[in-house]
Amino acid sequence: MADAEREAILERDRARKLLRQTLLSDVEQAKHDLHPRTISTRWADKQKTRLIAASSSAKQNVAKNAPLIGFVAAAGLLFAARKPISNWIQRFRNRGQHEEGDD
Repeated sequence: MADAEREAILERDRARKLLRQTLLSDVEQAKHDLHPRTISTRWADKQKTRLIAASSSAKQNVAKNAPLIGFVAAAGLLFAARKPISNWIQRFRNRGQHEEGDD
């Protein structure tokens, strides 16, 4: 009977050691997961993934709306250059009037 008790005690000791080893590995994993460097790396990876997804979506939208974007860009360019264009037209008109007046 002493052998059965001894075997039961040894079995419980092995189970305790296995549970302790599992607990210690879980604690080490938690330390690793909660380390500031790990957290910042995970955050950076998440932001990188979101940025890639957003840029992919933007590329698709630009490709889909390319004619409209070109039209808006041309209109913006003409609006920004309205003063030089107006001055050029005025010089062109005035030059024509000066040439007619010289006759």
